[in-house]
This record gives sequence, structure tokens and C-alpha cells, in this order.
Amino acid sequence: MSSNSTKPVTAIIRCVYMLLFFSISTGYAQHSTSYFEFEAKGVSGSQITTFTKGKTENVFTTGGYVNIYPTDAFKRTGDLNFHAYYHDKKEGKNFNGSLYLLPGKEYFIDVFEQSTQKLVKRYILRRPILFPKIKFYDHNHHFYTSKTDGIENELNLSPGEKIRLDIVQPMDFNDMEVELSLRNLKTKRIQRGSSKYNFKNLKFEANTAYELRFNYVAQKESVCTIYVKVKPYWYQSPITYVIFLILLTAIGILMLTITLKKKIRSTQNEQQKLEQAATRLQSLLNPHFTFNALSTVQGLMNTERIDEANQYLQEFSSLLRQTLTKSKQLYTTLDQELEMMRLYMKIEAFRFNFSWEITVSEALNPAELEIPTLLLQPLIENAIKHGLAKMGDQGKLQIVCAPGQKKNSFVIAVNDNGTWVNKHKTGYGLSLTEERIATVNKIKNGQKIMLHFEKQIGTSAILTFYNWIDKQ
Repeated sequence: MSSNSTKPVTAIIRCVYMLLFFSISTGYAQHSTSYFEFEAKGVSGSQITTFTKGKTENVFTTGGYVNIYPTDAFKRTGDLNFHAYYHDKKEGKNFNGSLYLLPGKEYFIDVFEQSTQKLVKRYILRRPILFPKIKFYDHNHHFYTSKTDGIENELNLSPGEKIRLDIVQPMDFNDMEVELSLRNLKTKRIQRGSSKYNFKNLKFEANTAYELRFNYVAQKESVCTIYVKVKPYWYQSPITYVIFLILLTAIGILMLTITLKKKIRSTQNEQQKLEQAATRLQSLLNPHFTFNALSTVQGLMNTERIDEANQYLQEFSSLLRQTLTKSKQLYTTLDQELEMMRLYMKIEAFRFNFSWEITVSEALNPAELEIPTLLLQPLIENAIKHGLAKMGDQGKLQIVCAPGQKKNSFVIAVNDNGTWVNKHKTGYGLSLTEERIATVNKIKNGQKIMLHFEKQIGTSAILTFYNWIDKQ
């Protein structure tokens, strides 16, 4: 074949190569062309990052509000259109220039040719769920790193630690600002702050629990929570208080025991029981009653009334034994409560020489009715102290148990014929009783205890137990 005949073929091949190169170049230029621009708006510090892979451009935003603008390249091309929609919704939804995304949501914008319906470019707008990563330091020693999954955590700290929190910036975004709140769960006081780097002035008190919450300023919806418990100092421990109280009580009891042992050899066993009981009656019987009883025994021994001292100690020991048996029980039956009060009044009558009686209606079954343990003791003590203490054998004390006016209710009245010096009916014993009644009323469902006083001839402290009988 001659050289002249090959020239048309060569020209054709060159044209094909040029067309292929032009097609490839045009396609690449079309794919790399930006048809939409994205701008963060709303919260200060919101950021947007993008990266392109093939026909897909991934757009990541930290904040929720985003402005979306079509570029000049999109406007100049008359054959292009777009379809915008959420990933989890089939129907499309145009953004109208702006959009708000919740954390974890995706929004798609498909750019396509109207004539061929061919996809030219796809934009995927994502708002990732971001939790700050914070490192905890104690004296420049790193001991904990917060999780980035948003799950609540607990952290225990030793008292007196100086804590610094350093913010670890994410790789995809720069200079993300973190806001922090530290809430004292005891006082409800809150420390707040914001930073891009660290928090140095956090104050943690010993023997206190805190709620630490932090999130990025640009994403307030994603909050990380850590519950911080600061251990107490050794001297703040409840065990230390208990030991200290036990030591003081033991010292006082030991001194009384030594004195009594010198005068009453034959009642050593009773005294030991009294010592053991006294250490456990701090919240059940008034301590003054215990010490008054011991003073009475000492006075009897000093006057060589040995038989009366032994009898007194026997009654007192019996009361202590019954009280210790019930010390860990919130409730006791009415008959057992009245038996303890019988011993209590008998002992106090020995000191103040008043008369007393207990009356129970036949309509009640005291063995089946339960009431709070030692609920009557402070009321009887107040009647003796404020009404009968100075009346001698003219004083009268009466406990009456009878059905109430309302169905399934009953009353217990503590009556005395004295004239109270303290007319306002205040004192630690009554305050404790009222507090216990309020607590029981919260625990009991549909049941209620009411305490009120009546003054006619003497004073009556009346406990009414509503809806109490049929729920035992």
C-alpha cells in the first residue's frame, strides 16, 4: 500500500484519539465541578469539611444549620437539575437555601441531566454525632480518658486531688470549643466554663458526688455525662464517727460500772446487761432516762436500800432487754409495746411516786395490731416531765387504747392530770416522734398516723391510726 493511501487512516485514528481524550477530559471536569457550596451558620464555631470520591462529594458539618448555594457552574448549565432528600425518607424535600440537620442524619442532593436523567454528581451532607474526648490528669499524671460513645460513666476520685482536664481535638475538625458544667449533687451548685484546650479550675470537695456534663458548643444535642464520686477523708467516714461515739459511750459506761461494782457486788450480771443495753439505746430511749435510772440505783445503795435497788435493777434490766430485742424492728405489736411502756412507767413511778394504768378496749386485738416501736415512750416521758414530776402521789397517768371514730381506725391516748410548764409541747422527744410519724406516713400506703394534743383537766396526747386495722 502506498504512503498516500495510509494518510486518511492515520487521520481517522488521530481523530478517534482526540475524541476519546476530549470525552475523558470533559467527563473528569464535569465530575470535579462544584455545583453547590455549603456554609455553616447558627452557632459560632460550626465547621464544614468535604472530600470527593468519584461522583460523590461528602460534606461533614458540626453544627445543625447549613446554608446551601448553587454555584455559577450549576446556573450556567441549562440541562442540569437536582433532587434533594433525607436518607431515611423516600419523598424528596428541597432545602430552600438553608437546612437543619440533627446529629447522625444525612441529606442527599443528586445533580442530574434532565435530558438523559443521568447522575452527574451526588452530595451527601452528614452531621456526625460528636462527643468530646477529654483526658483527666492528677498532678500531670493521666489516669482517665472519657468515652466518645455518649454512655454515662462513673469516676471515683481521692480527696484533695487537683484535677486538670485536657481536650483532645478531633482529626476531622480544628479548634472545636467544649462547654462544661460541674454540678454538686449535694448543694446543687454548678461550675460552668468553655475552652478549646483545657479546664484547670475545677473544684472537687471531699465526700461529695458530682455530675460532670460536657459537649461541643457546635453540637449541644450530644452531651457526655460522667458521675464523679469524691471519697471522704478518713475523719469524714461514718465508721470513724461511730467508733468515736462508741469509745465515748464505753468510757462513760466503764466509769459508772466501776463505781457501781464497788457497792453492788451481788448485781454484777444485771449491771453488765445494763451496760450492753445502754450502748444500743441512743436512738430509742432518752439518754437522760438511763442516767437518771443509774443515779436512782446509786442513791438507793448509798442509803443501804439494797432490796429496793435490786428490784429497781430487775425492772430496768427487763425493759432494756425488751428494747434491745426490738431495736432493729421498725414495728412491734401493740401488746408488746404496752408491755414495754408498763415497765417504763413502773420505773418512772418509782422515782416520782405517781399512779398509772393501761386500758385496752375489748374491741381491739393488741396482739395483731402493729405500731412503730417505742412510739409511745416520748409521749409518756413528756407527760411525766412536764405534768407529773412535781405532783407526787397526786399525779395520775393513763394510757387508753380504743377504736376510733372512723372505720378501721383506733386511738391511743396518753392522759395526765398535771399542768404543763411548757405549754408549747416542744422538745427533742416530740420532734423525733413527729418526724417518725411523718416517715411512717410516707412508707405506709393508704394508712396514716396523726398526733394532736387536748387540754382539759390535764393534758392528753392522742395518736390516731387511720385505716390501720384491716391492713395488718
